[in-house]
Amino acid sequence: MTAPATIDPADNKMPSSIPFIISNEFAERFCFYGINSILVAFMVGTMKFTDGKALAWGALFKSAAYFFPLVGAIISDVFWGKFRTIFVFSIIYAAGCVSLALMGHSEFALVASLGMVALGTGGIKPCVSTNVGDQFSAKNAHLIERAFSMFYMAINAGSSISILLCPELLANPNWGPKWAFGVPAIMMVMATLVFIAGRARYVKVPPAGKAWVKEVFSVSGLSLIARLGGLYVFVALFWMLWDQGNGGALVLQAQSPLMDKSIFGLFTFKPSQVQVVNGLFILMLAPVFSFGIFPFVNKFVKVTPLRKIGAGLVVMGISFIVVGWLEDRMMRGESMSVWWQILAYFILTAAELLVSVTALEFSYKQAPLRIKSFIMALFLLSTSLGNMLVAVVNFAIIKPVHATKIESGAETWLTLDEASQFVVGQKIDFTGETGVKDTKGKDLAGTFLIAEIQGSRLRIMTPERTPVVSSGEMGPKAEVSTYALVGGAYYYFFIIVIWITALVFAVYAKFYKEQDFVRSEDPAPEEPAKAA
Repeated sequence: MTAPATIDPADNKMPSSIPFIISNEFAERFCFYGINSILVAFMVGTMKFTDGKALAWGALFKSAAYFFPLVGAIISDVFWGKFRTIFVFSIIYAAGCVSLALMGHSEFALVASLGMVALGTGGIKPCVSTNVGDQFSAKNAHLIERAFSMFYMAINAGSSISILLCPELLANPNWGPKWAFGVPAIMMVMATLVFIAGRARYVKVPPAGKAWVKEVFSVSGLSLIARLGGLYVFVALFWMLWDQGNGGALVLQAQSPLMDKSIFGLFTFKPSQVQVVNGLFILMLAPVFSFGIFPFVNKFVKVTPLRKIGAGLVVMGISFIVVGWLEDRMMRGESMSVWWQILAYFILTAAELLVSVTALEFSYKQAPLRIKSFIMALFLLSTSLGNMLVAVVNFAIIKPVHATKIESGAETWLTLDEASQFVVGQKIDFTGETGVKDTKGKDLAGTFLIAEIQGSRLRIMTPERTPVVSSGEMGPKAEVSTYALVGGAYYYFFIIVIWITALVFAVYAKFYKEQDFVRSEDPAPEEPAKAA
């Protein structure tokens, strides 16, 4: 008989650097998701942006935040290495957060501050995630999946706490936007300090320099980029839907007073807080999928990363059936429970576990050591593309209308040539110098709802469904618009897109060939750990 192989206990021990990386990620994600959770609500409620403009600007911010990982990855892989890259971009990140907290209500200051935040978070993002994998070698590679699970749970724990806290600060007049954005800034400073504290424990893979260029533009490197690039187009369309629940359209949906946001009469969500259930569901469902669902399904059908992603695209569309149906019901004036939106988030979370967690780990394993940060940046670029598509859709569906008169007073009426095309509950936007003032003496601006239709006249109400009290007369520079996708049609459009995507992906996956890489113990060139 052959004696069992001796197992070195060190091979089953998590590297000592991992707690520092995970703690840093917790604080940084607290910062990013705290800002993101309230950004659209802040733009709509405080800055009086229209719904479409706020959703588009919020999507552009996230698109930039997930574009700049390309910059961080190249700087890290070619010039600075991960440690210096994370440190420098963290400083930019924290400065942007402070600027955001102190900016006031200037659109220019908002753009500049969000630009710094996007550059900072983007610059560090591919480096932090690949830094997790760099702490492992071939001997303890079996622990990578567990480490990435812990990493992803830290993301969701940090985001969950901030999503609960920051909307409370924003809504409280004693704290307001300054502290709602300021607390995330404090957390970003803490994230930087924690990262520095672990500097002596990290396995630091040196920058590849010219070797990076050689590897990226080699036949195998370009082939890998082409294969993963194709995959990331499909993942981008997943993010196009997912980010609607991440500080986007579902936050605006939850602002309706027709949604009862009470939880068993014990707690009432603020609109920006409902999205917290996504992170909570991740914490609950991640072990269920890893240790229950995947092993069970694997008894009947082989569970592969690409099959998980394909299933996730289908599941993502189901969540939008729920929110589309919910939107139609509330637009007709029916009172609905927040539990319907929570159900949508539950389904959305299942899709996230199938697509996002899988694609994150898959991307790391598919990339050779010297270009791992670059490949992770390409993965994050899929989120950038998805959010860019959200912005494009929200700008594209804006539909100008010809208003001839605004009647102000205790009720506000609008006369339109296209009044017959409207339905009660439909959104209508006021921008420009309307000439009509609200109760605070400011130009009537933002998104309102149609409360009543009388021939060519429309009575408008606030999103809270209260009468619009106004004064003054319509000016020549007033701009009025609505949206081409009305009510649930907005969400149904995305369902069609994601299900067509799933069908095409099923064909694509049949031709994809996998090849995994992990770090060797010695400095010799790495070899694929597995080829399929």
